[in-house]
Amino acid sequence: MTGKPEDEGPTIGTLARESFYRLFADEAIPLAGNIAFRTVFSIFPFLIFLTALAGFFGNDDLAEGVVTFLLSVAPAELVKPLVPEIRSILTVPRTGLLSLSALITIWSAMGGVDSVRVGLNRAYDIRETRSTLWLYFQNTLFVIGSAIFLLIFALLIVFAPVMIQLVELHAPALRGHLVTIEQLRYPIGILLLTLGVLLCHRVLPAKSRNIIELLPGVVLTVVAWVLMSSAFSIYLVKFNTFASTYASLSGVFAAMFFVYMAALVLILGGEVNRVLEVRRLMRMQRFRTSGGGEV
Repeated sequence: MTGKPEDEGPTIGTLARESFYRLFADEAIPLAGNIAFRTVFSIFPFLIFLTALAGFFGNDDLAEGVVTFLLSVAPAELVKPLVPEIRSILTVPRTGLLSLSALITIWSAMGGVDSVRVGLNRAYDIRETRSTLWLYFQNTLFVIGSAIFLLIFALLIVFAPVMIQLVELHAPALRGHLVTIEQLRYPIGILLLTLGVLLCHRVLPAKSRNIIELLPGVVLTVVAWVLMSSAFSIYLVKFNTFASTYASLSGVFAAMFFVYMAALVLILGGEVNRVLEVRRLMRMQRFRTSGGGEV
């Protein structure tokens, strides 16, 4: 039998309704608050570990280079209150990667990773079966791997101008076709953001999924984050009520609220992927029960 509307896949409205229903059913609002707190709580320890790792590799400027780039693509109104504190962290040389303070720093940064893992497990309807020891190990690898990836990216930022100069020197005809890091700042930022979200969905949940299945939720999350950051920046400039409510702490609470909303969107991306997965399984089940004929 053909032409059944329910066999043609969910409409955008149906998909949104089911995803938001699951979002509230999975208690994502308090869970997003936990993610926001632990993420903000782990940002500075992660930066301390990043600077220590950069110093261990013999180049203290690498950490500052990558943080400067990330701050340049982040909404200025959101990061402005944190910039002085971030700068103060980056100016303190740290090379003691094996010190007790470094271990405590890694443990603190792991908290944000663990909260995201719990949120995505909930969104994908997965019960955590891995051992606590393995989860600590995975969180540690995630923190260290993220820091190493950012430092490698910083190396590319450092060497890109050198490579451009060499091309201009030896092939001046190509000068007009070259692009700079400044021109690619936002595309590179969005690419890094997409890779980070995809890695979270791929690695952190207890059950791994292929990249194609993850893309709808990942793309939704990145697009929503970009639109949300623009809208929230405009709000902070024109209609900011945080200053009158939280006084000198308004910047910190504005950043916390933004991270909270971003965490909700991240969980929503997982819910969308789960709804699409359930729909696929239902269609496959109907196909099998019909004997493999037309559905």
